[in-house]
Amino acid sequence: MRQQIDCAVLAISTHRAWLDSALKQMEPASARIRMHYLDWETDAQHEDLTVSPVQVDVQAFAKSAVSLRRFDVCLLPVSLETLGWTRQALAAIPRGPFIPVIGVFNSLRSAAMQDLMELGMADFVRLPLCADEYRARILNTVSKVPRAGNSLREPELMYGELSTTAINAVRLHRQPFRTTKSNKGLQYRQSALNRITQAGSESFRASKAQVVEQFEREYVTRALEQHNGNIAKASRASSKHRRAFWALMRKYQIDADLYRPEEDEE
Repeated sequence: MRQQIDCAVLAISTHRAWLDSALKQMEPASARIRMHYLDWETDAQHEDLTVSPVQVDVQAFAKSAVSLRRFDVCLLPVSLETLGWTRQALAAIPRGPFIPVIGVFNSLRSAAMQDLMELGMADFVRLPLCADEYRARILNTVSKVPRAGNSLREPELMYGELSTTAINAVRLHRQPFRTTKSNKGLQYRQSALNRITQAGSESFRASKAQVVEQFEREYVTRALEQHNGNIAKASRASSKHRRAFWALMRKYQIDADLYRPEEDEE
């Protein structure tokens, strides 16, 4: 289990009064959760932001993608005053793996909450905060994001389930891809049988890791194939958050373009 969770918090002056009070009350529930406040307003140098309740560029998250990697999750406070800025900031984040963002919502209606979730928020909590819910949502969100060497209650497949999954993965060899753009995906499938048949000469741990790796790769590629390379649809069909799905794609260097039909075939 992860020893410490590093949580970034966007410190916006418009929210500080209620946010500081709310997080102060959550300290008893914040064991192993370390807060790091991002004071981006201090560094703002954009004259066009003077009339905005948020003195931060809407491109701030997109520009800080690399520096945010040292954190496990980010708390983003949102109120009616900052709802418009938050929408623009989330929309500006480039497609691909990104630190999971949890909203701390103050007086938002359901339509606004749904809109922010569709723009990429991983989860949210509402004021007044419940200590148990607050902690559970942070732990649950972090556990869903693949991170080398770390896990947080990440469930493992039972041995029997793993064997069935491996067999189904190998059976995918018999089903051809619809796309003709590349045969790279087919090459992935052709290596599945070799990996599993060679497992008998290796340790249990190494063999299991190979089978799990092959299953994850086959599952993602199959989902992309079934949805013509549409990542949003593939992640929803897999009951997996879009950013976690992207993380698996990057882990196995899977290109969604390989599963999209050629323009001349449409």
